[in-house]
Amino acid sequence: MKIYIINLEQSTDRLALQHKQFARLNLSFERLPAVSVTNISKEFYLTNIWHGQRLMKQTEMACFLSHKKAWELVVHHDEPCVILEDDALLTHDFAELLQDIERQNLNETVDFINLEVQPRKKIVSKAPIASLLNQEYRLYQLFLEKNGTGGYIIYPSGAKKLLNKAKTTLALADAFIYSCPDLKTTQIEPAALLQDVICPAYDIPVETPPHSIIGAIKNTIDFQPTLRHKLAFKKNRIFTQIKLGIKTIKALLLGEKREILVNRDKFL
Repeated sequence: MKIYIINLEQSTDRLALQHKQFARLNLSFERLPAVSVTNISKEFYLTNIWHGQRLMKQTEMACFLSHKKAWELVVHHDEPCVILEDDALLTHDFAELLQDIERQNLNETVDFINLEVQPRKKIVSKAPIASLLNQEYRLYQLFLEKNGTGGYIIYPSGAKKLLNKAKTTLALADAFIYSCPDLKTTQIEPAALLQDVICPAYDIPVETPPHSIIGAIKNTIDFQPTLRHKLAFKKNRIFTQIKLGIKTIKALLLGEKREILVNRDKFL
């Protein structure tokens, strides 16, 4: 299974850590150059800010476009691929886990496998739909999630659905993925990766102090939203909350709301 790591040109420290990590895991990856704020024209930015619940940062838009590039590659290769952001910390059995996922041949039942967790609850099926690595891991249907694009497996069927949606809208990458209505999403448990900024919540050490690039890089386009923009954001926010409320009720009827386990030993 191909592994792509989204990486900004200036983030050489993160790329070096990934080379070190993948050497330990005896795995290889291909660097996917991330879209930079300098790649986003003022015209494109101003045309696409209307979709959100608030004014998007250029870095947030660039993050979305970087993941969109990854989905295009999945469709091009016509095979499931692992998409990672360059701050992903992987479990020591990640290679074996990927091999077992490939053996399971989940193409017909799964579009997307979320590999990461954050310390908040999500709604998953009460029973797993698959067991992996002699039941060390389990795969659950994921009915409600809102955060995180640190690492996932996406199948061509899922990439096509996301790209089709991207023809008419643009949003924060995680919100965009998890709001795709026909995307068959699943969650692995225990988590197979954590983003470095999440590791302290699970008492897992990281080699360098974690930091958010999205928050660190400032907009290069000087723009203040007008009253028209603010009203559009408010309308989007109201409609999104209504749809989220309906989705939450439906999800609770199908599954259970809980935190996903993290096996700390698998990261040490």
